[in-house]
Amino acid sequence: MKKLMLIGLITAALLIGACGKKNETGKNIEQIQREQGIPVRVRILELERFTRELDYNAALGGREESTASAMVSDFVTSVKVRVGDRVSAGQLVLTFPRNTPAAQYEQASAAFEATRKAYERMSNLFAQGAISRQDLDNVETQYKVAQANLEASSQMINVTSPISGVVTNIMVNTGDKTYPGQPLFTVSSTNGFKARLMIPAQDIQLLKPGTPATAIWGDQTLKGSVSRIALALDPYAKAVPVEVTFPGANPRISFGSTAQIKLLTLARENVILVNREHMISENDTKYVWVNENNHAVKRGIETGLDNQLQYEVVSGLEPGEALIVEGLSLLDDSALIRVID
Repeated sequence: MKKLMLIGLITAALLIGACGKKNETGKNIEQIQREQGIPVRVRILELERFTRELDYNAALGGREESTASAMVSDFVTSVKVRVGDRVSAGQLVLTFPRNTPAAQYEQASAAFEATRKAYERMSNLFAQGAISRQDLDNVETQYKVAQANLEASSQMINVTSPISGVVTNIMVNTGDKTYPGQPLFTVSSTNGFKARLMIPAQDIQLLKPGTPATAIWGDQTLKGSVSRIALALDPYAKAVPVEVTFPGANPRISFGSTAQIKLLTLARENVILVNREHMISENDTKYVWVNENNHAVKRGIETGLDNQLQYEVVSGLEPGEALIVEGLSLLDDSALIRVID
């Protein structure tokens, strides 16, 4: 019985002690903020660079690209390369049968051999003084014509790379039937990248050849410029085709990668910038909150240029001042604040 009474007394003492402590520390958030200050974060203002940019997404191709097309209607007999292979200008990439009717390669080859032998024979006779220069010139002309015909016929069945670079696309396989004009493969140069954009008519006036451009793909960045602006609106896209080039190789970026393309249309140095979400507009006047001696002060500002995300401040703020950027909704003029990291 005495043991139960002792336990009861101890429990009551603990409850009374707990209630007393609660009364001492049981302050609401408003009371704590009045005493310690409203927690805020600030940004120390400094002179920055203001920019306006147009943003697009586009695939990055080679700075120079060339696509070879079929000149005959026949089956592909071999493809000598794979996508990603490096090739040189004139290197054999793809072949068609030697007996392709449209190419007439065998006839051209036979005619060339005949005229070559005739030219060599007539050259020897001319050296001996047995024939005239006119006779030799006639045979030489026939020889050169036959040589040109053979080269043209060979190009129809032996398709070579038009430029040096990397094979970025192969549109046919061995055994495929082609038609004249059908794309066969594409080779991209390795001396840079190129992007093709479609710019709305209302924005095209902001651009000119040489306008700075940036391409961003993952953590990779390329610097370039606008290289060509079409003179007419594309009737299907209802926009103006614009070409942007980025010189220099970057093996970490694959041809065909889709990158974010930024076109710099305006830049101004050494200005104070404020993000739109850090401003308050009241009766056509813009305000910000600044930290003055650990008190929130509502400051009227005058803005200039903007890019919809940032505003240039032309008056009302100075470099070195502490702009309040978090905790704005809790502030009252002259309220005590506490800056947190």
